[in-house]
Amino acid sequence: MIKEKVREKFLEAYKLNVSQEEVKDDQALFGPDSPFGLDSMDVLLFINTIKKEFDLDIGAVNTDTFKTIDSIAAFVEQQKGMQPSK
Repeated sequence: MIKEKVREKFLEAYKLNVSQEEVKDDQALFGPDSPFGLDSMDVLLFINTIKKEFDLDIGAVNTDTFKTIDSIAAFVEQQKGMQPSK
């Protein structure tokens, strides 16, 4: 499932010492509300990671799209022309 893959890549990219269960679908991953201490510069690395992982051909993207696992999964599904997961 897309959400699990996004969560896995998130933990991998930042070498976070937390379990996958600790990263909630609707939790802020970046910015002042993030419990992971990641800022707006960190999101740029993750956008690149997601582009490579899912073979997406995207140009400029709004970093707000990459706020939560839910929003990232929805973006990937949209880019891939997939039905949104529940």
